[in-house]
Amino acid sequence: MDLTLDTDSGKLNIRVAAWIESQNSLLVSKYVDGIISLPGGRVKFSETTSEAVKREVLEETGEKFYDVELFSVIENFFLEKQSKKDFHEFLFVYKGKIKEKKEYHGIDNDDQDITWESLKIINELKPSIFSELAGFKNKNHIIHLVNTD
Repeated sequence: MDLTLDTDSGKLNIRVAAWIESQNSLLVSKYVDGIISLPGGRVKFSETTSEAVKREVLEETGEKFYDVELFSVIENFFLEKQSKKDFHEFLFVYKGKIKEKKEYHGIDNDDQDITWESLKIINELKPSIFSELAGFKNKNHIIHLVNTD
C-alpha cells in the first residue's frame, strides 16, 4: 500500500527520487505526457525511504541502485492537473549509482522511458526545484528545500 493519504483539503504523498549522474549526464524518466522527472515513486507502508528508492529504481530500470545516500528532502506543494487536487508531498531524493546502459527495461515503466540526458535538461525537470539540486550535489550534508509549483 502506497503512503498516500486523501484528505478533505487534498492529498498527502510520500515519495522518493534517484539522482543518478554519470559523465555529465543525468538518468531521467520521460513520461508520455511530456513530463520529465527523476526515476522514483511512492513509498510503501512499512518501507524505509532508502528501501523504496532502491525498489523503484530496480522496477523502472531492471538494475540495482547502489552507493545510495540521502541527498535532499523536498517539501513539495502543487496542484495536480488530472485530479485538480492540492498535493502536500514529502520527497526524499537519494544520490547513487547504477550499471550504465544505453537502454533500460524495467518491470514498471510502461508509461515512461528511462534515459540518460545531458545535465542541461535539469531546467526541464519536474518538480522545478530539482534544478536547484545541481548546485548542491557535492555537499556533504542533506539539503532541505521547499517547492511550490
